[in-house]
Amino acid sequence: MTEPVVTEELLHGGDLTTVVRIGDTVRRQTGPWSPTVHALLQHFERVGFDGAPRFLGIDEQGREILSFVEGEPAHAPVPADDDVVWELGRLLRRMHDAQEGFEPPADAQWQLLPGEEPTGEVICHDDLFWTNVIFRDGRPAALIDWDLAKPAARIADVARTSSYWAPLIRDSIALEWGLPTDRRGDRMRLLCDAYGLSARDRGQVLDEVVRRRERGYEAHRLWGGVERRPGWREMWDAGSADQFAANMRWLEEHRPELERALS
Repeated sequence: MTEPVVTEELLHGGDLTTVVRIGDTVRRQTGPWSPTVHALLQHFERVGFDGAPRFLGIDEQGREILSFVEGEPAHAPVPADDDVVWELGRLLRRMHDAQEGFEPPADAQWQLLPGEEPTGEVICHDDLFWTNVIFRDGRPAALIDWDLAKPAARIADVARTSSYWAPLIRDSIALEWGLPTDRRGDRMRLLCDAYGLSARDRGQVLDEVVRRRERGYEAHRLWGGVERRPGWREMWDAGSADQFAANMRWLEEHRPELERALS
């Protein structure tokens, strides 16, 4: 009897990991952090949180098997109206709240950026890059690519989401992805309100944006420029240092108006 031909479809959007689809599953390379991430995904399944893929096991090539999340990843031009920002804030809040009762394994490992400590109120997704958000009917429905998940403060995910979706980046990149370049402060405030941040926590989000960018730059410099890790090396060589610098300059220039919007 002839064995059925298994067709692997390469999925695009990530910079660091080769991801393929086989039927209704996704296969990805694993890292030392993967068992801990799998435990989190299994918790989400137990409590009925539908905004993340399901962990289904390990295949014969040692790749993790995840359920394929139906919908469209946010390729450029991304869905960008204000309702998207609001729904992202609500999705983040549901995801964090769904973690109640989750206990990481005793030997938990997380993929940490240079200078990070695995401490905080919740497990943050920590990589709300556009293509890691899955849309259905024009609205954010799920988050994929959990490799950078780690314990952190709730506002860390709000800050990361603000960076990409307000967006807190220079105009040329915002326009390339189809995002508005006006009302950034209003959209950031909308995200914070949708999540339910207090006035005190809103006042710390921009500081968190700066911290995360500094750590992100150091990861690119160390892992891409010094250690030459695959994926990171290509991003560094393509000019990620210049991108970080340009976005930091943009934030410094526009920070007063953003702070007024959050006050």
